Amino acid sequence: MITKMTSYLVINGIIEDEEREIYSYGLHQGLLIIINIMTTLFIGFLFKEVWEIIVFMIAYIPLRTYGGGYHAKTELRCYFLSVSLIIASLLLIKFIPITKISLLTLSSISGVVVYIFAPVEDKNKILNEMENKIYKRKTRIILSVEILVALLLYILGFEIFSLIISVAIFMVSLMIIAGRIKNTKKIENTLEC
Repeated sequence: MITKMTSYLVINGIIEDEEREIYSYGLHQGLLIIINIMTTLFIGFLFKEVWEIIVFMIAYIPLRTYGGGYHAKTELRCYFLSVSLIIASLLLIKFIPITKISLLTLSSISGVVVYIFAPVEDKNKILNEMENKIYKRKTRIILSVEILVALLLYILGFEIFSLIISVAIFMVSLMIIAGRIKNTKKIENTLEC
């Protein structure tokens, strides 16, 4: 389908033939994003937690984008990992009691992990020294804003949204830990060879 769309754009003079690969890649990535968004909303609908999943994604995506972490080897594994993460997050949101202690514990421990260890690069996204500094700073800013927003929402009586943001930070911290473990194993395997 993407090949046909790209060919259509070339045949009709909308793009140059030399740009075919770039546009094909962009269309492919755009399609993946749409599939992920639709799946996420569908899962939220099944759990009767559409607003919750939207708030979760608003908190999760920017922190994960700059914090990095674990990445699956294939798109299919990534898709199923994402679906599992969404379901696990919704279950946590549904079953974690909303208390000051639970929110503080979840946010604090997760926040410390993100603050100390992010960003975690992947073989497909190697960061140079300058990018590492920029991503670290942006991650810390996003983390600080999210923790402040979660605290403010709790104070204002919107405890559920405070919990959702805390769960998003928790999930990013898990991805960061998993990414660091994966990177450590790669280094150990390289040293053994």
